[in-house]
Amino acid sequence: MPYVMKIVTAGKTVEVEKHFSARYGKRCQRSENRAPTSEEQLEINLKKAEATLRRLLNANFYLGDWHLVLGYKRTYNRTPHDARQDLEKFLRAYRAYCREQGIPIRYITVTEYENKRIHHHLVLGAVPMAVLYQMWPYGRPHITPLDSSGNYAQLASYLIKETSRTFSKPGAATRKRWTQSKGLKKPVVKYKIIPADKWVKEPRPKKGYYIPKDSIVSGVDDFTGMPYQRYIMISTSHPRAGP
Repeated sequence: MPYVMKIVTAGKTVEVEKHFSARYGKRCQRSENRAPTSEEQLEINLKKAEATLRRLLNANFYLGDWHLVLGYKRTYNRTPHDARQDLEKFLRAYRAYCREQGIPIRYITVTEYENKRIHHHLVLGAVPMAVLYQMWPYGRPHITPLDSSGNYAQLASYLIKETSRTFSKPGAATRKRWTQSKGLKKPVVKYKIIPADKWVKEPRPKKGYYIPKDSIVSGVDDFTGMPYQRYIMISTSHPRAGP
């Protein structure tokens, strides 16, 4: 029975997902399929959002770009509405600076306020720290440069979990898990039908890439009952800084 291989290329990363499908050839041995519970569906939605954000980050951000946290001094008491206006003001200033300098405008933003003081997370193209400080008069920005890995899976997971409890609540700063600048590059997704009835347990990377051992996951899907395997390949080329 052939299997389906999904290949998602985003920046320095190539994600590979393999699974069997009853649409192709005879049926393979499988467990009984079932519908997810409501709690399981929430977890599925969370993982899908995390994968989408991870691929956006990997496709659009690089060594030396910033993970920026914008918080508030205790003298500022902000409602979610106030915080949204503050963030929009910051982004207008950021876009204006990028246009003046001829720099591509790239950002993704997340706002969180559940069980903690309201604050904003941004991943954005690098501009001088002093400029960012001037753009945010409400507190001291916390600025962390992105590393050279090109794989920002942990950051994506963290950002999704930051908003998982609040983004859909009435009065939230935004009704989306994240917002993003226009024109971000989309990951390239391809599908292949592989004429084989099994895959190797230890996949080998293509030339110029390596596979982190902890990224290889194999098993049987809890809901379709079909076997699957997924892993990520990361380029070993010199880290790219900037678009």
